[in-house]
Amino acid sequence: MKKATSATAIGNLVEWYEYGIYSYTAGIIGAQFFEHGSSTAALLYAFAVFAISFFFRPLGGMIFGSIGDRFGRKKILVFTILLMSCSTAIIGFIPNYESIGITAPILLIIMRMAQGLAAGGEYVGASVFMNEAAPDSRRGLLTSLLEAGSLLGYIIGSVFVVILTVTLSPEAMHEWGWRIPFICSLPLALVGMYVRSKVDDTPTFIKMKKENDLPEKPLFEMFTTARKPLVLSFLCIAFANGAYYTLLTYLPSYFETQVGLSNLHSLIVTTLGMVFMLILIPTFGKLSDRYGKKPFLLLSALLALITAIPIIGFVSSGIKEGPLVGYFALGIIVSIFIGVFPSTLPLLFPDRVRNSAYGISYNISTAIFGGGAPFIITSLQTATGNKLMPAFFLMGTALMAITAIIFLPKTVNKESIAEFHSNTMIEKENMI
Repeated sequence: MKKATSATAIGNLVEWYEYGIYSYTAGIIGAQFFEHGSSTAALLYAFAVFAISFFFRPLGGMIFGSIGDRFGRKKILVFTILLMSCSTAIIGFIPNYESIGITAPILLIIMRMAQGLAAGGEYVGASVFMNEAAPDSRRGLLTSLLEAGSLLGYIIGSVFVVILTVTLSPEAMHEWGWRIPFICSLPLALVGMYVRSKVDDTPTFIKMKKENDLPEKPLFEMFTTARKPLVLSFLCIAFANGAYYTLLTYLPSYFETQVGLSNLHSLIVTTLGMVFMLILIPTFGKLSDRYGKKPFLLLSALLALITAIPIIGFVSSGIKEGPLVGYFALGIIVSIFIGVFPSTLPLLFPDRVRNSAYGISYNISTAIFGGGAPFIITSLQTATGNKLMPAFFLMGTALMAITAIIFLPKTVNKESIAEFHSNTMIEKENMI
């Protein structure tokens, strides 16, 4: 379990390291790769490119999910981390707009597409791997470490940018300093590939292979055996990643453009908040092993629905402590959900199509509500001038999650999930 946990978590660390450095250098990237205009327009362009990669995640989920169901959960993990890291490093070498014109943003977009394909298989593959490898009694804790690994990668990326911002002059940071974190993703990839090459496949896949029970066309099969889980997972992920990406990728820029914090102050606030979440996520994962998954998921979504407006209002009120207190408050709410859902949603899907089906539902929802969150909120706020737009976005996705949580099994373990699958098949037969 130690080997499996480290192998899966390190891939998420590398993936989110890239998200962290992109998010915290979004303003510089916008200025480097697009025609000079207003800073808001440059930031919108950068967030649009950030969102583009997410619309390639479903394709990555389809490709790697099918491979995982047909040929093994382990096989996809080595390739995804290699593809993610190489495309990240290449971004660090792309000349800016002044040097090669329109070719610069085109190359940036192509690399973000490659990252999207890799990410579409990475998180889902790691999550399915851990759910199938972990015992029920510790599954909440062990799968929450995937999210902790993701957050640790984001923290490493943000701290790296903070250090460069403090030590380099603004001119040097804009000219070449921002490239260093992207290029440094390659050593992380080498470590991840080595660790992942040493793990065995999951007991679930080994058993299916031994019994010759592997699917030939998992992408087709999932629409007959996993329709209900597809919908429930989609709705839950809308809140999970909508809230997560709002915290990690949108609020740093919100603090600067709407609240008036300096870039350094914004980095410090969000980094402290992420360290706080890094402690909370495995804590709630462990608690869910003892008290159940469903109550924590429902609690988180309800808290977001009730408190989003007061928290964002306090953040933008001009009070000095507003950003830090607000970020910590939202961090607690989001950590509850993030710490629990990884041990809940993958098992809703039948063994034969788990990688494919979870990959499709997870990545489509993430593309819309996760990667699209910064662009959606920025666009709506620019159009309306309403500083509470992040709160309305959180409330909308929380309502979606609440609708899905109502239909989840009371207890998520192998016995209750088998009954859930059985009931789903009965419902399908009755419809026919």
